Amino acid sequence: MTDINKISSENKLNYNLDFLGLITIEKMYKWTKIVGILNIALGAVYCLSILFLSLPTFIMGIITIIMGSKLVTASNHFQYAVQNKDEESFITAVDQLRQYFLINGILLIITFVIIGLLLLFVSFFSGLIMDFLNESGFDYTISSISSLIKQLI
Repeated sequence: MTDINKISSENKLNYNLDFLGLITIEKMYKWTKIVGILNIALGAVYCLSILFLSLPTFIMGIITIIMGSKLVTASNHFQYAVQNKDEESFITAVDQLRQYFLINGILLIITFVIIGLLLLFVSFFSGLIMDFLNESGFDYTISSISSLIKQLI
């Protein structure tokens, strides 16, 4: 147990911020709060869209609201830490930002996986899709588009 305390006391980071650093953190907590509030509003819109769309938009809304609340909490802790020179609030703010970026990173990975699966699906079934378009009477060739343009001119 003493080894852990020794390691944690040796790795303690202390930063002294100059005037430019304080201004940067003040701008950061203001923009963090704005983006957090906008995320919460967008999440509410997603949640309300369950009436028109489906359950996935509601789930996206809940996740977006959680991400927005992480940003607002981080902003409040940054503001308190700057005004009162409180180290614990600064640590909490950085942890809230870490959680926000973790959730955002996971969502981006999921998005890229879904896009990749959709591209695979389209490439495997492109022949079937083209046959369906041909049977529906839709003429998608360039010659039909050019003849349509000539008729309009």
